[in-house]
Amino acid sequence: MTAVQPQATEVEIDDDNAIHAIHHRPQANLTTFVFANSMGASTEVWEPVIAPLLREKGYGTLSFDYRGQGKSRYGATALLEPDEIISDIGLVCERLQPQRPVLVGLSIGGMFAARAWLAGTRAEGLVLINTLRKPTAQTEWINTLEDRLIAIGGTELLFDVLRPVLSGRDELERMRPSHLREGGYYTAPPPDNPRLRLAHGVHKADWALPYEALMLPTLVLTGLHDRLFRIQEDVDELAARLPDATVITFPDGGHGLQAEHPERFVSALTAFSARKLGA
Repeated sequence: MTAVQPQATEVEIDDDNAIHAIHHRPQANLTTFVFANSMGASTEVWEPVIAPLLREKGYGTLSFDYRGQGKSRYGATALLEPDEIISDIGLVCERLQPQRPVLVGLSIGGMFAARAWLAGTRAEGLVLINTLRKPTAQTEWINTLEDRLIAIGGTELLFDVLRPVLSGRDELERMRPSHLREGGYYTAPPPDNPRLRLAHGVHKADWALPYEALMLPTLVLTGLHDRLFRIQEDVDELAARLPDATVITFPDGGHGLQAEHPERFVSALTAFSARKLGA
């Protein structure tokens, strides 16, 4: 199929706040994959490779930036906190009305997507990418560490410190030339930096999801090289609480499966849609 270039749009909230979104409708009766970002993500995580691969297969896509990410606008009253993000996911879906939406959440974005659905956002399916974790001391420790690392040296320091426990070996080899560079390129951001504010907001995230209430087909994608967030017994227990779960494990994958194994990732999404949703 011919590659399609979708048009970007803004979902206005008020004079100071607007969500940057890229929406493409599917062919025929196929589903639309609606991407819910992690804190460090944006439309740039999905649009260069994943969304075009899905569009080539006839599927719809909807990617967007939370307030404080990418090209979205935010004003002085914006909180950049989980409840606001969850509400904005619902607003974007309500305004743009994606056809047969499947919410696809990366890391904490999966929790946001699940809570958006529980709050009434329409979806036929849910995809959780390295999302499953419990509200434990480990989760709090990681959130606090992320917050402090960004405050000290920005996202460059954050990723240089955490990348070896987030990524598979092949991904580390690919990324090594652009990380751990010489010359002291770590820079502390100002206190009002949006990425730092988003990191502060993560402390208010509620990880105690009522998994039994997620009564929709759910695809759980896990990378065994995600050694930061993944506790396998917790993943197994939480996945078992989902009423209709399909679990796929990437033995050679890390936290960002969409970046490390894009074609396999897309195949998992489309197979799930075809098998569980008939599209």
